[in-house]
Amino acid sequence: MQNFKSRLIISAIILSQFFLIFFGRLFYLQILKGEEFEKFSAENSIRLLKVPAPRGKILDRNGKEIVVNRPSFNLVVFPREIKDVEAISHKLSEILGKPQFELEITLKKLIKQNFYTPTPIAKDITRDELAIVEINRDVLKGVDIEVNYVRSYPHGNSGSLILGYLGLASEDEIKEDPSIEADQQTGKFGIERNLEKNLVGEKGQKYIVVDALGRKVETPFFKDRLHDKDSSPGNDVQLTIDIDLQDTAESLLEDKSGAIVAMDINTGEILALASRPSFDLRDFSSSITREKWLEITNDEDFPFLNRATQGTYPPGSVFKIVTAYAALNEKAIDYNTKFYCPGHYKIGKRKFHCWKRAGHGWVDFKRSLVKSCDVYYYQVAEKLGIDKLSKYIKVFGFGSKTGFDLFEKEGVAPSREWKLRNFKKPWYKGETAITSIGQGYLNVTPIQVNVMTAAVANNGIILKPTLIKGPVEESDDSDKIRQVVLERSIVKKINDALWAVVNERGGTGGRAKSKLLDISGKTGTAQVVALGSEKGSDKFKDHAWFTSFAPSEYPEIAVTVLVENGGKGGSVAAPIAKEIIEKYHQIKNPSDDI
Repeated sequence: MQNFKSRLIISAIILSQFFLIFFGRLFYLQILKGEEFEKFSAENSIRLLKVPAPRGKILDRNGKEIVVNRPSFNLVVFPREIKDVEAISHKLSEILGKPQFELEITLKKLIKQNFYTPTPIAKDITRDELAIVEINRDVLKGVDIEVNYVRSYPHGNSGSLILGYLGLASEDEIKEDPSIEADQQTGKFGIERNLEKNLVGEKGQKYIVVDALGRKVETPFFKDRLHDKDSSPGNDVQLTIDIDLQDTAESLLEDKSGAIVAMDINTGEILALASRPSFDLRDFSSSITREKWLEITNDEDFPFLNRATQGTYPPGSVFKIVTAYAALNEKAIDYNTKFYCPGHYKIGKRKFHCWKRAGHGWVDFKRSLVKSCDVYYYQVAEKLGIDKLSKYIKVFGFGSKTGFDLFEKEGVAPSREWKLRNFKKPWYKGETAITSIGQGYLNVTPIQVNVMTAAVANNGIILKPTLIKGPVEESDDSDKIRQVVLERSIVKKINDALWAVVNERGGTGGRAKSKLLDISGKTGTAQVVALGSEKGSDKFKDHAWFTSFAPSEYPEIAVTVLVENGGKGGSVAAPIAKEIIEKYHQIKNPSDDI
């Protein structure tokens, strides 16, 4: 009993001391310091400022900057500090050139909905606007300047369809990741979207005390309770692109619609990937207007379409590489097989024409590729059959995605089963003939053609094209390539013919011939529609293809060029491929003159 009383007395003493300290502190704050705190509250306020985190930079394979950040100044409103909405909206209207009534509505809405949340009211203001705001701080009570970062592009619009752009976070993104704030910019397209988690930094925060004019005030009050936090920048991302080669590819497509793909045939690294038309990256550097967005999305040239990976086209005669390999490997023909080309070939009741209406005469295997004789391949197709041909279409990767780092389409790899499934109709012999020359149902992407070309150049490795180097690159390379067992003797014969396409007299790719190094390649002219009364319209002209590799003896790079409605592949696409390859050579060997 005595012990219980002792513990009770001790507890009472402890409680008494606690209340004494509590009431003493209360007396100090409310009585002794009350007037000082009241004056501080009336004249000053505490602001919580976000400390922006710069996104990681995007670099090319050599570390050159492709996407960087530049400082941006935003006007931020602290709604609970706004006292005179009319005066502030009037002054902001003068500075920003916006209607006063719109600004009044915005301010009232912010005061009602976001009383304690600082909110941007104008982004990326000019230096002149910034200076005027500083001069008018006495009127703009509750308005401050926030320093942020926006994307900047040292190489202009080069690679816009690879890089992508930023936009305000959507409701779904915010729900999925609570760390994303309503006014935050997130990646919406391309690398900016795919590598968002790598590129985005972590925002910090900073508390400051300001007076009635928004000027910073030094005070000892609350310092032990106001904890600042530094921001952390995002990680830089390195691409496989060589920006100098990319710039060249972009310039060669400047006034055209089409695509260029250049790939290292030993690694699958994409060295250049250009697509035109494209969009202006500067439109998205801060925040795009609704009018500009509608203009881009309604553009009939589809500037958001990456033609290199999403555009699907009949490949035309570049596909004869696949037909040639299939026919030789299946022993439907041999290297000495000759067919006569009078300019046409009849299958059933239908006559199929060669691109050269006068015909090529007697044609052997090598000359069939050098001259790109259609009649030769009509007869090859008859011997080969669609079932065997469709097998090799899939072997070379057509009809399936390549596994590239950006969005791509599969295209169409036709077969007897495919037609029955999609059209409920049987396959006809004439359809095999036109498939053999890259027409009909067959549809491919330029990047698929490039992968096929690289496989022929490197003796049978189907590469997985990749765009990413550096720390975000996958550590496991097992899925980067798949080995296809190509018969080397057949590949060598095809490669000999592809060298002759460019370098022997009369080859269809003669305009790709270079004085610097040997280039091998295949031309393609893909018919868009059956030409008739619409013959004079540019949009019904043939697509121009050229796919190539170099140096011919020890290949390093595969280059594929597509020009939509460009006409003949040999005259339009081949010279472009030549310039890309020579630029690649010049980059590797800067002492050589072009």
